[in-house]
Amino acid sequence: MTGVGFDVIRRRLVGAAAAAALALACASGSVAADFGANDDTGKYAGDGGAGFYTSMAALGLKQTVVTVRWAPSDPVALIERSLLDVTVPAATLAGLKVVFATYPYPPRDIESGVARPRAFADWLAALAKDYPTVRQFVVGNEPNQPAFFRPQFRKGKQVSAARFGAFLAAGYDALKSVDPAIMVVGVGLSPRGNDRPLAKSNISTSPVRFLAALGRWYRRSGRTEPLMDGFSFHPYPNRATDPLTRGYPWPGAGFANLARIKQSLWDAFAGTPQPTTVDGLKLYLDEVGWQVDTEGLPGYTGFENVAVTDEETQANVYRELVMQAQCDPDIAEVNVFGYFDDPLRTGFQAALHRADGAPRPAADAVKQAILQGCYVPPGAWQPTRGVVGASKPTITEVAGKLLVTITAKEGATARVCLLTGSHDTASVTRLLASPSTAGCVRAVVSPHVPTVLTIARGIGSATVGVRLTAEANPGRRTVATHPLP
Repeated sequence: MTGVGFDVIRRRLVGAAAAAALALACASGSVAADFGANDDTGKYAGDGGAGFYTSMAALGLKQTVVTVRWAPSDPVALIERSLLDVTVPAATLAGLKVVFATYPYPPRDIESGVARPRAFADWLAALAKDYPTVRQFVVGNEPNQPAFFRPQFRKGKQVSAARFGAFLAAGYDALKSVDPAIMVVGVGLSPRGNDRPLAKSNISTSPVRFLAALGRWYRRSGRTEPLMDGFSFHPYPNRATDPLTRGYPWPGAGFANLARIKQSLWDAFAGTPQPTTVDGLKLYLDEVGWQVDTEGLPGYTGFENVAVTDEETQANVYRELVMQAQCDPDIAEVNVFGYFDDPLRTGFQAALHRADGAPRPAADAVKQAILQGCYVPPGAWQPTRGVVGASKPTITEVAGKLLVTITAKEGATARVCLLTGSHDTASVTRLLASPSTAGCVRAVVSPHVPTVLTIARGIGSATVGVRLTAEANPGRRTVATHPLP
């Protein structure tokens, strides 16, 4: 039995087991994901957050994500120690799991070289020892965005993924040295990025391309330990007026595009010591939120800087999000960004409560959705081995030339060859893999945009061979043949 055959059988068995487990979980009404909020309000409250965390627990939330930044200019300092000493016990007493969201800040210290992975790791280890009741750490916060990690590119080459990888690896090893049972959740990836090294502003990296670059670095590093036990992603909508079902064009990704994130993780790490969702890696949606209109409400200042939705629409989105997340066996946690709103409108107003603490309709919607549980279980996700959304090429003949039109749903490269005589798929695959095969043209295929390649028709019978190669993973290919009389 070949290695490929064994892998296929193994994946089918894993998929069948996952589907059976999911069906059992949904039938029993159990919850696949835990829900919480990413909010530092409790940390700054006069009572250490006792009332704040009690309210969270009463709503059915299970965890609170608390930000703990590392300052590279003062590498051994824990700047908010006095606040953490009070808020961690308060949250725990309320019955919530405390999660520390950790990362180096500000990004200028990363760019200048002041921030060093080893120093960050030492600080993380000390933090874990000081707060032994905290068993889950998120390492990283949107390293594909310049607001948190710079540089993104150097001389046009993507560099933030590799540089961040060194911090993540060092952080993982440090936390595991304190206690192997600590849950290390990595990355905290933003859903968007422009991939433009020469952009006038917000030079950033899309999530698909960031993961591809992180995977390349990891494979080259020779590392034999994982980078993370879970993967943190921030599936914010492109616009707050978007429905839950509207995602991002490739290579961005939102909640509606979680399959794209799962595929990207598989592309980046399959066959390495780092697990993917196929073999147990869970998704932690540590920041998500739809901003709402606060005009005329007490407790807010300033002016809104983005398009916002209304509270009823937000409640409907959150209800559906919670119900869908409970049906996805790959999702471990979902954390709404904000339990209480930021009172400054240039901040973020997507919370379950307004700035004055009054509950929004979304609060009850989330509570009821948690109680309802899973309702429509999806099939177990499996990776795509070819190019996602590759359509059958269309071929037209014009003035002795062949026009070959290709479309796909992700970035890819195409190689089209006119092969003399008749060829089957195996023969075409072999010939297109050879750089010496003549009569070929190449092109870059953008997602959802028809790409037309032109080749001379020639004389006599022939076969048009088309090979698409996924940008995110050159090992994923789709081959098509078209005989010509």
